[in-house]
Amino acid sequence: MKEYKMSKGWAIFLYLFAPIFIGLFGWVLTLPFKNGNFSPNVNWILIPISIAMITLMVAAVIDAYKGRLIIYEDRIISISAFSNRELKFDEIKGYIVGEKYISIKPNDKTKKKITVSKYMGGYSEILFWLSQTFTDLEKQTAIEEEQEILNDVQYGWAKDVRGEKLAKARQISKIINWAAGITAAWAFFYPTPYQYSILAAMAVPIVALLAVKFSNGLIRVDEKKGSAYPSVIYAFIFPSCALALRAILDYNIFDYSNVWLSTTLIALSFLALLLINQKEITYKKMLDYLTVISLALLLFAYSFGVLIHFNCYYDNSETQYFNAKVLNKRISSGKVTTYYLKLSTWGQQKEADEVTVDEELYDRVEVGNEVNIYLKKGAFDIPWLIVTDE
Repeated sequence: MKEYKMSKGWAIFLYLFAPIFIGLFGWVLTLPFKNGNFSPNVNWILIPISIAMITLMVAAVIDAYKGRLIIYEDRIISISAFSNRELKFDEIKGYIVGEKYISIKPNDKTKKKITVSKYMGGYSEILFWLSQTFTDLEKQTAIEEEQEILNDVQYGWAKDVRGEKLAKARQISKIINWAAGITAAWAFFYPTPYQYSILAAMAVPIVALLAVKFSNGLIRVDEKKGSAYPSVIYAFIFPSCALALRAILDYNIFDYSNVWLSTTLIALSFLALLLINQKEITYKKMLDYLTVISLALLLFAYSFGVLIHFNCYYDNSETQYFNAKVLNKRISSGKVTTYYLKLSTWGQQKEADEVTVDEELYDRVEVGNEVNIYLKKGAFDIPWLIVTDE
């Protein structure tokens, strides 16, 4: 018999800091009940968050004290804060190594898996023992998928031809993913020349779409750890985020009324093209639906960035001129620094509102100064404005 508990370092950390967090969130929990502290909407946020954090900390302390993994000659037993699980060796299908846990999977779906946290003392020893005793399911899946590809005649008339196609598909997906990272960084951090950097970021997801459609199922959208199929998921993640952020930072949209429907239609059209005749998403598991939702959100961000860019950059409409007074100014700092001016009412803007400006304009103007506002209709009837002191 061999018994493992949470590593001493993590256990001591929890014993020391969990009571502090419990006390802190206990105090936060009392705030909504003190008259006039917060609005009802804020209370609905503070109360559940505080209760959840207190519960989490209490459970973590109990688990640090009580939790353990016991390996016998013929079985594994996991004891946690609120449950005990047991699997005999002949009931174990194999294991999967994740970022935070090892999942020991049963071959009977009616039984529950056993998870081993990376914070468990002797984690490396447990992992080595599992590798010597049971099947690494991810490696097995990768081997099975690769054999499936090499034996599938739709990928070529001979096995060596199929192997070459798989190697080429992996190379293409790697190039596309690298291009996605490079163009996204170019567009976001140093968009010079501006138009070329934005167009490059726009092009990569389209290239990825074509690669998926023309690979006959070899190149896939979703990346699954241990899969033999190459993925181009990063071609949708990086450029989409860069284009959406670039649109928000570069253009002040006056009225979003015509943005959301158009963005949704573009995103859904792109998603439909991506999912038609694809083989990887079968809609038999919850993970498939989560994948589709994630893709839809990414493509929405991509479509938003594309729509705003074309609406503003290629806008040849007449310009309306107004002026407004600077009422306040502020800087929002984080991963991205954003500069805001709060302007008085002007033209169609009937309430004082904030606009984003570049650092140079922010430094030049002071509260009380007047600025010029140039309002344009937009190529797609999405009005936007430029703020300047010239």
